[in-house]
Amino acid sequence: MAPMRPTGPIGLAAVLLTGLLASAQVPAGPPYRSEIHPNPIVTFARDADFMPVSYADAANQAGIELLGISGQTGSRESVRISSSRVEEVRILGRRTDVLFYPAVLQQFRLTGGEALELYSFRDPRPTGIPEDVLPAVLNEHAFNGSDQPEEARFGGMRPERLEIRGSEALLFERDGQFVLFWQDATASHVATAPVSREHLFRIVEDLL
Repeated sequence: MAPMRPTGPIGLAAVLLTGLLASAQVPAGPPYRSEIHPNPIVTFARDADFMPVSYADAANQAGIELLGISGQTGSRESVRISSSRVEEVRILGRRTDVLFYPAVLQQFRLTGGEALELYSFRDPRPTGIPEDVLPAVLNEHAFNGSDQPEEARFGGMRPERLEIRGSEALLFERDGQFVLFWQDATASHVATAPVSREHLFRIVEDLL
C-alpha cells in the first residue's frame, strides 16, 4: 500500500486543521458506537476488554507515566488495562492495519460521590502513513470524514475544541456527562465524569 498523503482541497483543510491542533492528533480508531465503546476517542476497546491489574504493572505494560488525583479531590478505586493488538481500520476510505497499544483505565471516586474514569494510552500506530503527515491524515479523517454516523470517527458527535494542561483538547457531551480528550508528551488521555464542564476542567488541571 502506498503511503497516504493529504491532497487536494481536503488535504489543504487537513493542513489548516493541523495548525489548529498543532500539539495533538486524533488517535486512530474505528467509528464510535455509543452502545459498545467507552467514549468517542477510545473506540479500539470495549468495557469487557479491560482486565484488573496493579498500578505498577499497568504503567509498565502501557509504557507510560500514569496520572492521578489528590486525596482532596477523590480516591482511586480500580486500575484496569486492555491488551495490545493489530486491527484493520478504514482511514480516509482506505483499509489500514493499526497497532493499538494497551490502554489503562483508572476509576476514581470523587469527594462529591461522582465517578471519574481516566483512560491513558500511547497513540495507536497506523502502517503506511509517514510520520510527517500522520497528524494531518488522522485529523482530516476525524473532522472531514463521512456524514454518516456509522462511518464517522466520532459517530456523528461534534466536539468542542479548547485547551487544557497546555495542550489542544476536545470536549464531548454524552449522556449527561462530559468527555475530555488531550495529549501530553508521552500519552493520550480521556477523562469522563458526570460533573459540570468547569468542575471537570479543574480536576484535569490538577491531575498529578
